[in-house]
Amino acid sequence: MYSVDVMKAEHDNILEFLKVVRSMCCQVVAGGDLVSDDFRQVVDFARNYSDAQHHGKEEHFLFNEMEARLGPVGVNLIRHGMLVEHNLCRGHMFDLTTALDQYEADPDIQTKVDIVEAANGYATLLTRHIAKENTVVYPFGEKNLGAEVIAQIDDKVRAFEAQTAEVPDRYLAMLERLRDRYGRVDDRHQDVVITPTAPKVQID
Repeated sequence: MYSVDVMKAEHDNILEFLKVVRSMCCQVVAGGDLVSDDFRQVVDFARNYSDAQHHGKEEHFLFNEMEARLGPVGVNLIRHGMLVEHNLCRGHMFDLTTALDQYEADPDIQTKVDIVEAANGYATLLTRHIAKENTVVYPFGEKNLGAEVIAQIDDKVRAFEAQTAEVPDRYLAMLERLRDRYGRVDDRHQDVVITPTAPKVQID
């Protein structure tokens, strides 16, 4: 399914981004500088790549068909599962933006904690969310949506990708800049692992 392949490739990029976000948070906790502009880039990436570019395709093209056509299981899986978690991700970004505004006006340790909490909470939630989509939601849709519906979804995603062709390059370049500066955390149980030479993830 073309559309699912595109979304899974975006998942790879987002997971790489989340590892960088974790590294940013770890370095602040370890006593490093909190660079507000860099955390603003986290918000930018989250809202315009992870949400508008990626979640937008899911919500408008795939999930709405699954909810409409796959009965109570589809409704529960999408409306009461995936869409709730999308909104929780947006809530983390709202909290991060609010904390950054406060920190820039009056930097203190409590607001710094709020920034790290919002950013790392986002990374934790979205990492788990992506695992559910890759292993449960996408396979369920591919298996149960009819061929005609799948073809329609694929056509809509192709059109969307053509209209937003410049977006991935912009945000993958942003990801690379942040990764070069902060590295990435490879395991959520490690304290700080800096690997700035990690390869760039490309969309197929």
